Amino acid sequence: MSRSLLSMILCSFLLTAAGQNPVISKLAYDSISPQSVTVSWQTDLAADSRIRWMATDSNYQPVAFTDSLYSSGLVSNHIVTIDSLSPSTIYRYQVTSATATGSATDSGYFVTQSLSGGSISVYFNHTVDTSVSTGEYANGDVNFEHLLDTQIAQADSSIDITLWEFSDITSVATALIDARNRGVRIRFIYNSTPNTPLLNTLIANGIQVIKRNYDTVGFSMHDKFWIFDYRYNTDPSKMYLWTGSTNVSHAMFHEDRNNIILIQDEALCAVYSREFEQMWGSHTDLPVPAMEKFGPLKRDLVPHVLNTGGTRIEVYLSPADSIADSIGSIIQTKTHKSLAFCMYKFSLPPVENSLHEIFQNGIQVSGVFDSSNSVDKGSAFPRMKGHAVPGAWNPPADVFIDTLPGLLHHKYFLVDADSSGNDRIVSTGSYNWEVPAETGNDENLLIIHDSRVNNLYFQEFSARYKESGGKIFGMGVDTVPGRSGILLRQNYPNPFSGITYIQFSLPVSGDVTLTVSDLTDRVVKIILREKLEPGIYTLPLDGTDWPEGIYFCTLSSSGFSVTRKMCVVR
Repeated sequence: MSRSLLSMILCSFLLTAAGQNPVISKLAYDSISPQSVTVSWQTDLAADSRIRWMATDSNYQPVAFTDSLYSSGLVSNHIVTIDSLSPSTIYRYQVTSATATGSATDSGYFVTQSLSGGSISVYFNHTVDTSVSTGEYANGDVNFEHLLDTQIAQADSSIDITLWEFSDITSVATALIDARNRGVRIRFIYNSTPNTPLLNTLIANGIQVIKRNYDTVGFSMHDKFWIFDYRYNTDPSKMYLWTGSTNVSHAMFHEDRNNIILIQDEALCAVYSREFEQMWGSHTDLPVPAMEKFGPLKRDLVPHVLNTGGTRIEVYLSPADSIADSIGSIIQTKTHKSLAFCMYKFSLPPVENSLHEIFQNGIQVSGVFDSSNSVDKGSAFPRMKGHAVPGAWNPPADVFIDTLPGLLHHKYFLVDADSSGNDRIVSTGSYNWEVPAETGNDENLLIIHDSRVNNLYFQEFSARYKESGGKIFGMGVDTVPGRSGILLRQNYPNPFSGITYIQFSLPVSGDVTLTVSDLTDRVVKIILREKLEPGIYTLPLDGTDWPEGIYFCTLSSSGFSVTRKMCVVR
């Protein structure tokens, strides 16, 4: 080897070693209080830890970090707690980790907990099934028109609105005009479609309205949220976020199946205001057309995790955030027993793949599709139902088509709604499970980690599921008022091909029937029919000779019954 070649190789090696930088991953924050948060990240090399931060008052504030913390210890797992923060404040932060040979930097936003009460109210405009309630009955058959008129009438300082549709409901337009006339500042962002007469009425009465002005062929401003009394107001108990699946129209309020969630929290309003103002183009009353950003032009400028009155809430906004990835992560990492959904449009392959993966691992997947979209090209329904199409699920999932007039317009899913433990989650907002919602639409999604809210939505799901032809299996509460302790556990293993075991418990003596039926409700096996004393029982069930498919195990005692789904595979 020549001296010159050896010299070149040595120089290359020295340059590579000198320029070796750590790589930062898994940047996150948690342990959120009104005065502090904990920021964490990882590096592939042991490195020091530096974090800088600044309070932000808008999307348009120049970056000038005002505070910092530093630790010289060389570690791979970096954890830094920041104290002496202000409540309900969005901070921009930057982390840096350095070794002797190089450094790496990453940044993001966090928000401190507010001093608001954090109340969460949920409303549905059709029936609910209170038989699966865990104690609080959901608000069903609610008059959304009256509910919204009342909320507008209570506004003191500001209302920010995003909607895909605003038509038919004259009382809402009247309430908004009355609010403006008493001094409430109103900003309204609308889809790119032609103005409705009611929208023109708002404009004629001095309410400022802008419309999505970018990439309007095939994509839309599809957000559905209202922010009440966040601006020009110092009382954190007055600030509300209103969202869910509902536009403003007669059909949306009275015929279609929809949900509304109303959350009283200043920090949540702050986060949604930042998203609103990206589209508005300013943080003032007047929009700035040159600064308005919609669809892929928007950037990720908001925190995504909040502590709302002790409840963990995650916020995702499309298309800046990869919502499909967040949903897939929740499905695959948080679901232990069941996942249920009501979805207006479902044709998004990554979500379907995540559902299929957990389904193949024995987790219950059940859902209701809107009838008008279930047969569209790409719809997941034929595959999940096991129809003779490419990619058909075998065995099929327990999914059904909504049978009532009007639209099933919900966009929610529930994690472990039939569990008495685990992290019971509900997600709702404007986001359909379809490609445009992921790649070009303006969408909003909430993921709420709360067993109470999960059960309220489950009461709505149970009503839609049953009326569409589904049978509730293993859903609802494990303990029933007056019969505390009656419990039928999921069989194990499940799926099974030979022997499986069924366990149940009785709090008092009584006549017990335990049967297995198929999808046609034909009883294929009577496991038990006798009087039993209180206790826990485990019985074997031999399915060796049964055809592959879905079966239902039902326990009945003292006028109460509960059903669990079983799956035989070959």
